[in-house]
Amino acid sequence: MTKNEILVALNEGRERFLEAIDGLTPDQMKETGVVGEWSVKDILVHLTRCEAELVKLLWQASQGQKPTSAHFSTLSVDELNDRWYRESRSRPLDLVLEDFHGVRAQTIRRVEEFPEKHLTDPKHYRWSADRPLWDWIAGDSFEHEAEHEAQIRAWRAI
Repeated sequence: MTKNEILVALNEGRERFLEAIDGLTPDQMKETGVVGEWSVKDILVHLTRCEAELVKLLWQASQGQKPTSAHFSTLSVDELNDRWYRESRSRPLDLVLEDFHGVRAQTIRRVEEFPEKHLTDPKHYRWSADRPLWDWIAGDSFEHEAEHEAQIRAWRAI
């Protein structure tokens, strides 16, 4: 993906996700059972935490550092999700939404700072396991969001 395609996907993915939650009341956003025991609010926290780890990865990569983000944790994805869920259960919905919007702004800003070649060359970063940086970005932002958007739409259709 080119830098422009990444930026378009980030904006369009967020727009579709927001359409999926449009019209939900605060009580509906906190209702459990959307994905397992998670509510829409919990999904927002999950997406935000994952994308915050992506922002950390992007910043460290831009500084020539090997990332220390959750991508390289010894904890499993399930363990990280459980930790983040427990840490954020009591976080107020308005702050969760603020974080959700804020992290996307940071992702966009970070992506804009990279030269095109750094985003597309799978060999540019030795730590990347021959994955281009755009693939890391997609997996923890617009592709991840689309997965949970579909789950929310299915839950709303019930």
